[in-house]
Parts: sequence; C-alpha cells; structure tokens
Amino acid sequence: MMFSSLLKPENIILELESSEKDVLFAEMVENIVTTHPSVNRSEALAALTERENKMNTCIKSGIAVPHASCASVTYPVVSIGISRGGIDYEVEGGAAPDSKESLVHLVIMILFEQGNTERHLHILAECAHILQTPAFYQTALTAGSASEIIEKLRRIEEV
Repeated sequence: MMFSSLLKPENIILELESSEKDVLFAEMVENIVTTHPSVNRSEALAALTERENKMNTCIKSGIAVPHASCASVTYPVVSIGISRGGIDYEVEGGAAPDSKESLVHLVIMILFEQGNTERHLHILAECAHILQTPAFYQTALTAGSASEIIEKLRRIEEV
C-alpha cells in the first residue's frame, strides 16, 4: 500500500488557521471527520492527545506527525496541513518558544485502526521515507493545490 493512496485531496489543508497544537488537532480532526464521517471526533482527539502526552510528535525541525489508533477508524486515514506562519508545537529544549526552530509548518496526521501494528509501522516508515526527501517539505510549503502535493508524494514513492 502506497502512502499517497491513503490521502484524499480534500484531506490536504493548504492554509491551517491554527497557531497552537491543541487547536491544530481539533482543526485537522474536523477535516478528517468531514471526509470520513465514521471517525468519532472526541475519540480521535483524545487518542491523539494521549499519544502526544507520551512523546512529542515533532519529528524534525518544522515537521510533526501526530498519530494514534482509534476504535472508530476502520482503515488508516491521513490528513496533511500546511501552516505558513507556523504552529507552536511545544518542542522541549533548544529553541525558545517563539523562535522559528520551534514552529511546525508541515503536519501529517494519521489515524489508525486498532490492532494492526504491522500496517501502522509500515505506514509510519513510508511517511518517514517521504519526509527524508527535502524536496517534499519545500513542495508542500509552496504548493498551490492539493494535487501538487499528492503528485510529489507519488513521484517520491516511485523512486
């Protein structure tokens, strides 16, 4: 299964409104629930928050991958959000809270079904591979459309 196949164009938010992590989670879960009505909003938010409290999901400068398993999810769901101004992602150590280094501009949110750890790990590994391609980050931040982001994902996956 290709990572790009999990993503619908309507689950790409080119202009996130959020500037703080808790508001970001609500905004992106709302996007997911709109396109996947079977996903329980409060359950997804609780699962993401619980996972985030265990370990911050900012994986490298400017990029976060919040993810969690939920009973109401029957198949992995992905949403991508772009923040031009940056989101205070409460990254500990190093950067001052208002410095550019502590701000996240690209968010890939993944909700998984419960009990399929192998698929969960496979999808996270595919996501990591994509994020190790510097051109993807730049493409995402400057994209004018969701299809531009999906096309870049597909090109990376073909390599």
